[in-house]
Amino acid sequence: METHGGPGSAMSGWELTAAFNIITALAYLGICLTILRGLVHTGQIRTNLLALATAGIFLTCAAHHSHHALHLLVDDDPVRLAAVRSSFDGWSSVLIDVIAAAVGITYLSMRSRYSVLLRSPSMFDVVGEARYRQLASTLPQTTVVLYDRDMRVLLAEGVLEDLPVEGSLEGRLLSDILQDEVFAMVEPMFARVLAGDSVDTDFFHPVDRKTYRLRIQPIFGEKREISGGVVFAENVTEDRARRAQLAEAIAFNQAVLAASPDITMITDLRTGEITWSSRSVLDMLDWPADGDTGIVTTGRSGSWSTEGPADTQDRLDDLVALEDVGRLRAAERAVLELPDGESVTVRYRMRGGDGGERWLSRRSTPFSRDVHGAVVSSLSIVREITDAMNAEQQLQHAALHDPLTGLPNRSLLVDRIASAIARVDRDDGEVAVLFCDLDNFKRINDSAGHAAGDAVLREVAERLVRSLRKGDSVARVGGDEFVIVLEAAAREEDPDDAEDTVSVGGESFAVNVARRVIAAVGLPIRYEGHDLTVSISVGLTFARRDSIADDVLRDADAAMYLAKQHGRDRFEIFDDSLRAEVAGRDRVEHALREALGLEPATGARLSVAYQPQYDLTDGRLVGFEALARLIDSSGANIPPDQFVPVAEARGLIAPLGATVLEVSLGDLAVWHRTHPDGPAPKLAVNFSARQAQQADLSELVLSSLRRHDLSPSDLTLELTESILLETGSSGMRQLGTLHEAGVGIAIDDFGTGYASLSYLATLPISSLKVDRSFTAGMPHEKASATIVRSIAALAAELGLSCVVEGIETERQLAALPAGVLGQGYLLGRPSPGLDTNWAGVPLPRTEASAGQPVAG
Repeated sequence: METHGGPGSAMSGWELTAAFNIITALAYLGICLTILRGLVHTGQIRTNLLALATAGIFLTCAAHHSHHALHLLVDDDPVRLAAVRSSFDGWSSVLIDVIAAAVGITYLSMRSRYSVLLRSPSMFDVVGEARYRQLASTLPQTTVVLYDRDMRVLLAEGVLEDLPVEGSLEGRLLSDILQDEVFAMVEPMFARVLAGDSVDTDFFHPVDRKTYRLRIQPIFGEKREISGGVVFAENVTEDRARRAQLAEAIAFNQAVLAASPDITMITDLRTGEITWSSRSVLDMLDWPADGDTGIVTTGRSGSWSTEGPADTQDRLDDLVALEDVGRLRAAERAVLELPDGESVTVRYRMRGGDGGERWLSRRSTPFSRDVHGAVVSSLSIVREITDAMNAEQQLQHAALHDPLTGLPNRSLLVDRIASAIARVDRDDGEVAVLFCDLDNFKRINDSAGHAAGDAVLREVAERLVRSLRKGDSVARVGGDEFVIVLEAAAREEDPDDAEDTVSVGGESFAVNVARRVIAAVGLPIRYEGHDLTVSISVGLTFARRDSIADDVLRDADAAMYLAKQHGRDRFEIFDDSLRAEVAGRDRVEHALREALGLEPATGARLSVAYQPQYDLTDGRLVGFEALARLIDSSGANIPPDQFVPVAEARGLIAPLGATVLEVSLGDLAVWHRTHPDGPAPKLAVNFSARQAQQADLSELVLSSLRRHDLSPSDLTLELTESILLETGSSGMRQLGTLHEAGVGIAIDDFGTGYASLSYLATLPISSLKVDRSFTAGMPHEKASATIVRSIAALAAELGLSCVVEGIETERQLAALPAGVLGQGYLLGRPSPGLDTNWAGVPLPRTEASAGQPVAG
């Protein structure tokens, strides 16, 4: 073709030649690089072909031939390729030869190793995936095996050493590689794959005792025929063991949760939703599933199901006691601040399906946190504690209430008085306290029995309650003692009509209540067909803003004792004179506590004095009476008639009696050791009613005797008639035990009490002690002398000893009958210690020495 120069004209011949040479050079360079890559990386089939194709395009374009040459370059038809080659000449034919050589090298290298794969292009993906898995080590326990239709291994990659075979696998039949029994087990699987199915199963290898997860898939040729299969074998022995252990643990936990009466649940604290629960809270409360509860549930599946709308705490709030909702919410908020491992517990009430109140306990701990570390959910254990709470409340009630009457006891009473005083300070009101004590209640127990006494106490309690307003309190604080607390004492309200209210002076209202109580208690009490009557003495006081509950009770108690002194069946109001008396009793109590070591010592002390007792027939020393002496911190002597009542009233008589007994027995033991050949006098110790009622009285006395190496016959306990009458059956058994052991029991002040003489035949006594009031009238008062002689004669007839106390003159001594024992200032004054001279002191010579005949 002829060309012309000039602007815009076609390129000249030398320009075309230069362009062709450049293109040819680039094509040649690409072909050389392709051949080199094909020789080094024969496996990169697609890359080589792409490079060859690119070079062919360059060459074909350079030779001005059709793009169809690309197809011929990669085809394997030598005839057609030769025809194309003959159409080129010069450099073009050379380049065609070079391209053909590159294609041949690459083609032959692939055919030599992957002849099967070349016929099945889809297998390239399999091989690439298997090599990728192996090289990337993402499946460290996986082996990949390719096999053909003859079940001959074409390729084996992965953890080959994990298989129980020897030598290389490639080129060998599976039947030769595997043991017969193993091949017999897997052959059906391979056959299924060759038939077009896939296999995915766990296989237990009977030889190496391992479990493999087998995934076998068919491999298809270019015509979609099945040309073989690929096996992915993963050793899952350890994984399966872990899964079995996990399944066992899960089953165990599920069994525990199913058997547990508690509920385990997870709550999303952001929404309040219960996202999982071992069973429904409503089941615990005995509500029917989806019943008419006003609560939306998700069925009785045993948990809050995720199939329906999630249950939230708000839906359950309708059943929570109103006063407990705040406490429950506070506990949930507290979980948000807890570190892991710590928990918060809350107790609250919910309404059960039967309408009753159920107590639940929820213990919650953080369960999950967000990326910032904030708690987003909690794990809770919910337990029903209704029975435990009821038992606890019963124990609390028993601890604060009298079991016989159901009234509050002293502990609860003190709290109520303190609360009432606090309200007085706030509301500027008044509080009145009435201390009530039944008169001669002991006689009902003795005459009608303790069952009758209990019935009387219950009836009295009911009458006291009916005599008060609804806001007032009554408590039982002792055997026959009751205390009434009147709040807002300036406002009187008819107990039978709460609307009938008038304002009166606080004292007037309290006085009206006292009169009403006395009248109500005084009415006959019907018991088993008989009318029983009791009266009551009342002490009244008022609490001030700065009052202390115990002090208020003490003041009311003092007023009550004054009412008894003034004739009983009446009331007295605490006033300034009683205040001074109470202050004096407080000083005595303080000195007594200090002397007994119950308070820090400031100088008060307790000692024991002894007064001798003689046989008036021969003047022989026969005993001593131990007399307690109390000295306050100033050195002043406090008489027994002052500190003994205080000790009994303030609960100190037991330690006082134990101290006197221990000290006096110790002194007697010293006397016995220092007078081995002299007389062996007995020791007489006074016992109060409260001491006689001690449950461990006999053991206390006998152990003290053993401790000092003394015989029970060395001791006599002196009790008054009234004490014996007040001593219950338990106390009588204690005295009987002591009497049988050899301890003497004497009735002190005999003739001044209310005892029937029939007691002398049943009581475990060994001696009668004539009261000093009878001795004082001798010899001028004939009645006194007659009484003394009669008591002495009675004792002699009963085989009891008789002690006459209060002998202060020789004329009294001379008037005494023969055979009695004597004690008094005339014979010996009380001494701080056992006087060793008493044993040798001669008695005054009187007619008593010769003995006067006992009358009768």
